[in-house]
Order: sequence, then C-alpha cells, then structure tokens
Amino acid sequence: MEKRTKIAAGLLPNYFRKAGIAIIVLAFVPLVIVKTVNVTQSPVSKEVFRLQSMNAFILGLLFIAWAREKVEDELTIAIRQHSMLVAFIWGVLNVMIKPFIDMLVKDPVTDLKAQELISSMLLIYLVLYFVQKKTRN
Repeated sequence: MEKRTKIAAGLLPNYFRKAGIAIIVLAFVPLVIVKTVNVTQSPVSKEVFRLQSMNAFILGLLFIAWAREKVEDELTIAIRQHSMLVAFIWGVLNVMIKPFIDMLVKDPVTDLKAQELISSMLLIYLVLYFVQKKTRN
C-alpha cells in the first residue's frame, strides 16, 4: 500500500491529461496558420518556430504521460512501469541501430536529435500504456 501511494504521489493530477492535449493542439495551431497564410519567415526564425512547437508538443506528451488516472491501482502502476521499460528499451535500440540503418539506405549518418528521441519514447509509452490499459479487462 505504501509503495502504491509513493508512486501515485509522484504523478500529476488527472486534469493535466486535458492540459496536455490542449498544449499539443496549441503547438500545432500556429504551424497550420503560418502554412495557410503564407507568412514569410527567415530561415532562423522558421527553425526557432519549429523548435518551440516541438518543445510544446513534447511538454503536452509529458503532461499526458505523467497524469494520474482517476483510479490508480496496482495494475495501472504495473502497466505504467512496463510501458516505460519498453519505451526506454526502444530509445536505446533506436540510438544504437539508427546509424546502421542510415548506412544501409546510403543516407549520411546523423545523430539522433534529442527531441526526436524523447518524442518517440513518449509516443511509444503512451501507445503501449493505453493499449494495455484497454485490454486489461
């Protein structure tokens, strides 16, 4: 009982899930507006704009991932831990295997950007978590 309380105490309140969804939507709205209105931007400001939108997207994913469920029981915590483990292993394998894949398809070998890695790990975590949570019954 005490372990469950400690883990649940480290999570954000449930309403952060809705806040995360709102942040994700708000991260993409400016990108759509800039594309449809054809606003001219310098390459530097375009890159800064893209980075800020990506950071907001990651923040929204983080809020969704760390939001507590309305009913947080032992099974939910186990599903969280398993999903986080698989997402972490995905991230490690992604960093290790991506250079070899780049060499196979004759692309220049590039480092995996931190934003790409974090967003892919959070997406893998969320997909696994919600699929396992849906199929647990």
